[in-house]
Amino acid sequence: MATGFRVLLAGSTGETGKVLLQRLLDDSRVSKVRTLGRRESTITHEKLDHKIVDFEAGLSEDVFLEQDVAMCTLGTTRGKSGKEGFLRVDRDYILDFATKSKAAGVKQFHLLSSQGANADSSFLYLQTKGMVDKKVHEMEFERAVVYRPAVLLCDRQESRWGEAVSRKHLGCFESRRRM
Repeated sequence: MATGFRVLLAGSTGETGKVLLQRLLDDSRVSKVRTLGRRESTITHEKLDHKIVDFEAGLSEDVFLEQDVAMCTLGTTRGKSGKEGFLRVDRDYILDFATKSKAAGVKQFHLLSSQGANADSSFLYLQTKGMVDKKVHEMEFERAVVYRPAVLLCDRQESRWGEAVSRKHLGCFESRRRM
């Protein structure tokens, strides 16, 4: 296999993660993609190395070895997981992933966050996202990139009322190419 970037991806089963995974697998600059998930992957590809992990128990350092880039699209909602579940996924799991990536020598870290993320926000969601963004930048990766999209215009398997309203009103701005 040709040399290229070795990418570690957490969150490959979510709406954004699924699209990102496919793009990474199709990218000739990427030689290997290691995904972390709670159950077996339904995707097979010569570049894919899927590891079953228990985020709750903490991630084993060996999954981070020999990776160039870490990408994180982990996330849930307070409505789906409750306040404590949201904090566990969107704060604790992400910071554990970032911390162990840094400790293993991963050079780049890419994080999916949210528009309006602000550690000083009075809204838990935006406050948590902003705090995590700030902590990731403080880790001083050679390159840390935080993506802050607005509403994700994709066909979800689960219903989110706020996104449905936004899609209706923002539909005129939607790209012809759907995720």
